[in-house]
Amino acid sequence: MRWFSVALLSATSLFSAPWPLDRLFTRPFIWGTPASDVTWSKSGHTLLFLWNAEGQAFLDLYTYDPDARKLKRLTDLAGVHDEINETETDKDERLKRYEVPNSGLNSFNLARDGSRAAFTYQGDLYTVKTDGTEPPFRMTKTKLPESGPQFSPDGRKLAYLRGGQLFAQDLTNGQLTQVVDADGVSQYQWSPDGKRIFYSIRSGAGRQQVLTNYSGRLAAARPFPRTVAGDEPGAGKLFVVALDGGKPVAMQDGPMGARVWGQAGPQWSPDSLHLIHTVTSADMKREQVLVLDALTGKARLLHEDKDAAWANGAAIGWSPDGKTVWFTSDQDGYQHLYTVNRDGGPAIQVTRGKWEIHSESTMYSQNPQWVGDYLYYTSTENGASERQFYRIKPDGSGKERLSEREGINVGVVSEDGRHRAILEADLEHPLDLWVDGQQVTHRAKPEFASYPWPATKFYTFSSKVDRQTVSGKVLLPPGYQVDDRKRKWPAVFFIHGSGYATSVLKQWGSYQEFRYVFNSYLANKGYVVFDIDYRGSSGYGRDWRTGVYLYMGGPDLEDVLGAVAYAKALGNIDMKRLGIWGVSYGGFMTDMAMFRSPDTFQAGVAFAAVTDWENYNAFYTQQRLNRPQDNPEAYRRSSPITYASMLKNPLLIVHGMVDSNVLFQDDVQLTEKLIHEGRNFSEAFYPEENHGFIRDESLIDSFRRTAEFLDLHLGNTAK
Repeated sequence: MRWFSVALLSATSLFSAPWPLDRLFTRPFIWGTPASDVTWSKSGHTLLFLWNAEGQAFLDLYTYDPDARKLKRLTDLAGVHDEINETETDKDERLKRYEVPNSGLNSFNLARDGSRAAFTYQGDLYTVKTDGTEPPFRMTKTKLPESGPQFSPDGRKLAYLRGGQLFAQDLTNGQLTQVVDADGVSQYQWSPDGKRIFYSIRSGAGRQQVLTNYSGRLAAARPFPRTVAGDEPGAGKLFVVALDGGKPVAMQDGPMGARVWGQAGPQWSPDSLHLIHTVTSADMKREQVLVLDALTGKARLLHEDKDAAWANGAAIGWSPDGKTVWFTSDQDGYQHLYTVNRDGGPAIQVTRGKWEIHSESTMYSQNPQWVGDYLYYTSTENGASERQFYRIKPDGSGKERLSEREGINVGVVSEDGRHRAILEADLEHPLDLWVDGQQVTHRAKPEFASYPWPATKFYTFSSKVDRQTVSGKVLLPPGYQVDDRKRKWPAVFFIHGSGYATSVLKQWGSYQEFRYVFNSYLANKGYVVFDIDYRGSSGYGRDWRTGVYLYMGGPDLEDVLGAVAYAKALGNIDMKRLGIWGVSYGGFMTDMAMFRSPDTFQAGVAFAAVTDWENYNAFYTQQRLNRPQDNPEAYRRSSPITYASMLKNPLLIVHGMVDSNVLFQDDVQLTEKLIHEGRNFSEAFYPEENHGFIRDESLIDSFRRTAEFLDLHLGNTAK
């Protein structure tokens, strides 16, 4: 075990002044709001992204001209309100008291020439010129919402979805055309020549569950689509239709049939003659890249990955000339780039080594791009705690690192390769957008620098289960000295969510900024905060990714216990004052630690925890545990509710009651089991919160309760 990074700050005082939770988690946040959806136009140099310059929740549309080096705000829609678009919350005075902060725009479509953008807001359709000379133009004012607008390649038409139907409106004469007489269209895309559109339909309504909201005058149960473990994938169908008329052409299913899990794509070839997409078998063991003939519908298998655990989702794309397909795969043990001829043949590996192409599904992730003579990508080649931006020729030669900052660098280039937009962050600075070396967004407020953010050290240790090396980082409280054995410090172990994600990053804010700020708050209170990339985390290769197969809360819990052994060996951690907390998968792991290693942690706080994997969605559980009807033992041993009787020490259960990801029923059922077992526990439920809390008051209240709970049971009297 060893430290291998220098701390950010040298703390001289034993404790710094108390940090106010009320200020930290009241918008506008002092760390600001990150830019997202960074997009270049297909021609020209128009760059668009979503952002809020004031640090509020509402995202508006911004554009940056890299040639003139000018930033412009294109929309200001926070004040728009229409009675026709009022929600149930708007109509209920009780619900309005707890209204969710308006998140603003969530996506947009940029015309090929970069001159205009289209988007929807509150279910209505807008367009705006990207030169900023005119305010947004509102195209619709309808009760039935529009979604998914897309400009035709020549910019003369705008397609969109309404009520499960696909429409196209001529922007020169206003004519509105229903593209196809089909219900349930879920996605579509223009061909590059503008003559065809592909669209997909998934047959059958699928399973519906309900979310009950108790905050209004009357309790209301809202149905929503949600599978559970053991459900089969639905049957989907792809079609291509010509815009000048004719019968839609049905695309053939691949060798695995129609009931497959959809993954990446479909994507048109540059010549508009083919489509590529990926599908994963119902049992998750095989993933196939398929090429489809847009004129005949014929499907052909281009590449297949097989995995005894579960196949990892590939990213895919075309070469500029449409003759070659690129894809990502971890078939050699690490996620790398490959190419294959569109007409078939062996795949060629482009990148190689014990590192991975960046593939996390986060707001700052970007798929590889093939621009000109190079493939551009972000990877962990400089270490799993970093993301650096590279380019390489398709034959594997000419690899070049394009980013310079230590930490996080996720890039996207303009279509002619002349300009680079990179989301950058390091341990001292939140994620900001830079273009060609110029900082475009400035997130952090002046107050940000007044907080003594904790020093960070990175370390490795051995897992308890098999001595494999595990990566971690620690946030250090003021006054902490590595070699000082005179003082014994309380410690809190933070467990990141998602399972397949990473938190051990050289990045202020890590993978989730709210949780990082709260961990910094705990460090400021005098806790040593440990953060672990346990088994199943991303960025460490195929074997680490699948290390939880058939036993979640098994080997990954042993990794956490290895971190506890590491903390003990430091000699200055009070092993009788250890806490643990996490959200989602981190909440699940907190429950497993408190139940299956009941003497290790003196207090635990589990947010939004899965307590019985049979309740969770079919896609995630099929990957890791197969189906419950096929392997009930994997579900039994992986579910915290199985071990509830083993709880000894204080546990705080926290859950949003309208959680559509990990349903509230999980913690209701755990509550009943703990009552039945006569265990002592505490609860805090939030009637208006979903999976990730977003209201200021909920964040403040839940984090205050967590801190007070840990202080009480770990005997921390520092203020």
